[in-house]
This record gives sequence, C-alpha cells and structure tokens, in this order.
Amino acid sequence: MKNRRNNTVQMNGVDKAAGAALALGALNWGLVGAANFDAVRAAFGKSAARAVYGVVAGSALYAMARGRQLASR
Repeated sequence: MKNRRNNTVQMNGVDKAAGAALALGALNWGLVGAANFDAVRAAFGKSAARAVYGVVAGSALYAMARGRQLASR
C-alpha cells in the first residue's frame, strides 16, 4: 500500500486481522442480503455470533481510524 507521498506503508498483523474480519463480515452480509442466510450464526451459534459481530464492528472502527492516520501522512 502507498500513501499520498508514494511512501510504502507496511501492513502490520492488526491490519491484516482487521481486514480478514471485515471480509468475513462483508461476505456474511452479502449472504444475508442475497439468500437470507446468516453464515456466522449458522457456524458459531446465536450467542457466539454476537461476539463475532462485535469483532467485525471493532475491525471497521480500527480500519477507519487507520485509514485516516495513513491519509494524513
């Protein structure tokens, strides 16, 4: 990834984990919209699914903050 000044920015482990959680959430919501099927709830159960949704939401907040941080460099 490059920022505005063409300096290379390395992704750290948290960036990669947040990206994976966001991808999981995006695919899940795509399935909910297209087929009315909640894969997270089917895989983890009702109570654990809430925790997974929380991780996805936290990842989204992290990605927004990280994006702003990189954009301001």
